[in-house]
Amino acid sequence: MHPLATTDLNLLVALQALLKTHNVTKAAVELGITQSAMSRTLQRLRATFNDPLFVRTREGLKPTARAEALVGELGQTLDSVGQLLASPTFDPSTARGSFRVLTNDFGSQVFMPNIMSELSREAPGMNFEIVSRRSDMMDQLQQGQVDLILATLDQQIPAEIYARTLGEDRFVCVMRYNHPLASKKLTLNEYCDARHILITTGNDRRGHIDLQLAKQGLKRNIVLRLPHFTAAPSIAANSDLIVTMPRGLALRQAQTLGLKLVEPPVNHEPFAYHLVWHSRQHHNPAHKWLRDLMSNSIRKTLQEAPEPIDPLRGWVDLFKPEINFFPEEVPENIVEELQG
Repeated sequence: MHPLATTDLNLLVALQALLKTHNVTKAAVELGITQSAMSRTLQRLRATFNDPLFVRTREGLKPTARAEALVGELGQTLDSVGQLLASPTFDPSTARGSFRVLTNDFGSQVFMPNIMSELSREAPGMNFEIVSRRSDMMDQLQQGQVDLILATLDQQIPAEIYARTLGEDRFVCVMRYNHPLASKKLTLNEYCDARHILITTGNDRRGHIDLQLAKQGLKRNIVLRLPHFTAAPSIAANSDLIVTMPRGLALRQAQTLGLKLVEPPVNHEPFAYHLVWHSRQHHNPAHKWLRDLMSNSIRKTLQEAPEPIDPLRGWVDLFKPEINFFPEEVPENIVEELQG
């Protein structure tokens, strides 16, 4: 049996008070107990150490050689136990380590720039690793292979898993600006007949929109399936394919790729982004700090999504319709205006 199994650690605190005061009454006051309780504690200490520990003299209690030998080690031991029992703290400015976050390329493109900016500023010694989303992401979380998951949730989560809602998004239909369907309000039949890109990060052959269409006995014409959110807009910009994707990413790609955003003619509910973690990390101060930083950053990013504009609006406003939208020479006054 371990010696501590039959030892009351509070006795060590009392011993430290006696070594400090050399007086039973003063030691009792320091510990907030009665003098008689302190006297009984001293008797227990003598039995535990098999030594008198203190002897009475005219000047008060004097420690024995055994007690004097305990002074330095006793202080260190109590300090170590105190640190063991104290609530852990986390100082991001001096912390060193790494975090592993599971998300897809959408999360990396839309949310990670602001997150990394704040992380670099507040915790320069911490590193980030992005892990690609997989269908067994909850298993990865439970096994400790990742610290956090940033994703939409379309499955039941186990009881030991926490999830924080960060904000909502919705689907928009994206196509090149001069697509035959770009200048009109899409009908359901036109939408289904169009050539579609389906973004799927799992093994599903159908997406959320397809499930909604199936309820009406409809099916869209999917000609390309791929697992990359950020690749789909580039493909749409250079083909007659259209892609239905989260508005948050579509808005950020529309202006640089010359894309048109159109409301899909399919009834669908907004979807939410979640931050997910395991209960064993719930009280970890470093993990809590990261959760709060990511939550605040993502919510800010969602609120600051750029307003949708026609990617050619500036040119249309500046040039007459009969003039080429992309002339080889731009008037100097226009250049100055564009440069601000």
